[in-house]
Amino acid sequence: MGGGELPKIPDWRIYTIGEHCPELQHTQRMLKSVGLSDPWLRNEVWRYDRRNPKIPPPNVRFMDAIGLKPLKLGIGLAIISASIKYYLNSGHGHGQEHH
Repeated sequence: MGGGELPKIPDWRIYTIGEHCPELQHTQRMLKSVGLSDPWLRNEVWRYDRRNPKIPPPNVRFMDAIGLKPLKLGIGLAIISASIKYYLNSGHGHGQEHH
């Protein structure tokens, strides 16, 4: 079943929160301001590490999450359906004559 090599999992001790992950630094400061800490926060460093060229900047991640193509399609369909609704409500689509 499956077979092959397992991916190499890096040692958890290599991850630290620093200048390379400002989002996590912000989260850490916010938690500290209310007297809390998250000992597991460094497990998220790999997601936010700006030193890794494979990790896109936060604004790109947001656009990927939204999906620009479906967003454009949705806006286009909304415009078309609203246009049809207004056309039909104006009496042009009901076979009624306006006097």
